[in-house]
Amino acid sequence: PRIHRDVERALERHYGVAAEVPVFLRWRSWIGSDRDGNPNVTPDITRHALERHRETALEMHLHELRALREELSISDRLTPPARVLVDALEHLDDDAGAARTYMREPYRRLIAAIEGRVLHLLDRTRHGGPLAAVSDGGAGGRTDYDAAAYVADLELIRRALEESGFGELARHGRLGRMLVLARTFGFCMAALDVRQHSRVHEEAVAALLDAAGVEAGYASLDETARVSLLERELRNPRPLLPPGTGLPTAAQDLIDAFRLIRDALDRDADCIGSYIVSMTHTLSDMLEPMLIAKEAGLLRVSDDGFESALDYVPLFETIDDLAGADASMREMFSNATYRLQLEARRGFQEIMLGYSDSNKDGGYWMANWALHRAQDRLGRVCREHGVDFRLFHGRGGTVGRGGGRANLAIAAMPPAAHNGRLRVTEQGEVISFRYALAGLAHRHTEQLVSAQLLATAAAHDFDPAADAEDQSAWALMDGIASTSMQAYRELIDNEGFWEWYIRITPIEQISRLPIASRPVSRKNATEVAFEDLRAIPWVFAWTQTRYIVPGWYGVGRALADVMHADANADMLRGLYREWPFFTAVVNNAQREMARARLDIAARYAALYEQPDGVDTAAAPYHDIIAEDFRLACDAILRITGEDALLSGSPVIRRSIELRNPYTDVLNLVQVELLRRSRSVAAEERESLRQLLFLSINGIAAAMQSTG
Repeated sequence: PRIHRDVERALERHYGVAAEVPVFLRWRSWIGSDRDGNPNVTPDITRHALERHRETALEMHLHELRALREELSISDRLTPPARVLVDALEHLDDDAGAARTYMREPYRRLIAAIEGRVLHLLDRTRHGGPLAAVSDGGAGGRTDYDAAAYVADLELIRRALEESGFGELARHGRLGRMLVLARTFGFCMAALDVRQHSRVHEEAVAALLDAAGVEAGYASLDETARVSLLERELRNPRPLLPPGTGLPTAAQDLIDAFRLIRDALDRDADCIGSYIVSMTHTLSDMLEPMLIAKEAGLLRVSDDGFESALDYVPLFETIDDLAGADASMREMFSNATYRLQLEARRGFQEIMLGYSDSNKDGGYWMANWALHRAQDRLGRVCREHGVDFRLFHGRGGTVGRGGGRANLAIAAMPPAAHNGRLRVTEQGEVISFRYALAGLAHRHTEQLVSAQLLATAAAHDFDPAADAEDQSAWALMDGIASTSMQAYRELIDNEGFWEWYIRITPIEQISRLPIASRPVSRKNATEVAFEDLRAIPWVFAWTQTRYIVPGWYGVGRALADVMHADANADMLRGLYREWPFFTAVVNNAQREMARARLDIAARYAALYEQPDGVDTAAAPYHDIIAEDFRLACDAILRITGEDALLSGSPVIRRSIELRNPYTDVLNLVQVELLRRSRSVAAEERESLRQLLFLSINGIAAAMQSTG
């Protein structure tokens, strides 16, 4: 409510407009509903999350109602109640005790009745079984009391106050705050997004079609044949399976999850957000979950098209998928069956962009550039097809996973991506850093709102037919990104690199930690491999060793390569001053480099033991990383014109300098613990493991980041 009041007061102060600002911030979560790679997220867990959200929201509304009842003690002896209030009380079937208690206090009597409705909902949520439905008379005689009815009751109280001459109290008292809370959080607090990997949908659809006797070899079909089959089945109103048909456990579990979504939406249309498809590569990846939803009764077919209560969101994560994201969406928008889904959702499409896997796949600069290009192209293709869109930025907390200052990231987005809609993720330690204290939460939210308003206003006259920003600059970025990715892949794809990485970092211990929204690896800790390792532990281990490779590596060779030409160097200096995207990428890189500590990192590198007495020159990875660091430092200082990294951000620079001596000691202790843990008996290793966990926690706190 504070940020709403800020905007309303600003409008009145600067434009003379006394407008009621609509809800412009909403919250979602996938804690308990992110199924991708996490076998612990079952339909029962998701149901539990939904109930906890609902219970929390109802408790908070009850608290607000009780405070409002204390505030509105207006007696009908002093102020005759407004007609709208009298009518509501005449139709009120409330508790006789409350009617006597508040005989002369009509507002309190009405509020007490609303409290009773909300309290009954809370009791049913706690004790009425999973997803218990409620049908009760509202304060004005309505049935099926829900969040919309609750908002209507609060609005009725506001109208009554305004008609009785208490307009200021209605707008600026507790009631105004409660209306913002009710419209923002409803009875579900934060809608749950459900996410699953495209491969899981493919396997479930194959099982469905096989069990139904439609197609026994779905997995072997090419894309054209798959799309044709999926379209045919999606347009057919009959279910695939007769009741009681058995399915493999995984396929049945997925159908059960969709049925849970159906039941949850039947009770509260706002409690489920989107269905996100991880690793979206093809059109069939989007049609498959739609077919499963149809089987679960969540998507209905009629002569008029589809009835769909759910948005299906593609998630583009790898460099290749980001490069082809616009072509993928163009294919979806041109597909007649998928257009029926769009029409059912009023022409709206959300598209998620993965910041973590793109960095792990292509390195720092390529990930940032691929995401920028994808945003521009996606904005254009959505406008081209008349689709109302929202880009969902799956940013992590660290720069290596798309982190950094969110308001600057918004300003750096291409104009084509700005249409007034935006979604971002807030993860891990970022939540406590930005939201744990009310003052900090307000400041951060204010920065987000300000950046979004300014960026949307600046892009208001965007012409989709116009070219992207300076083509010569984009061509230069293409070259830098390509060289940077080449340098990065040469490092991580080197035959001996992975063995070096797992020997000199605490990745084995990190792999055992209960962090992130899913297991940190698709394999167990002793079998962890690069392809199976999640992005969070990948970044976390680099941060622990003070290399922080995901936040800058590859920049050195790439910038040094293009800046051999003075004209390119001059252009980059100009871009740094004038192009928010380039400024943000350079500044984020130099911040991560300033946080790196290669002298300490060298102590970790010394942990590597060469197999079979091979010369240490066979594993020169520390020297390779250090050389790219030197090149990057030289190039960035030439671009910024400063004499040291972060000279333009003295507060951050000083903070890093103050923390370094204390963090260095923690690193040296961790290096010694890693060395000892590899040379002691198994029974001693367990006690050392606990100490290593403590050291990991300490360094994470000192560096103010994990992954």
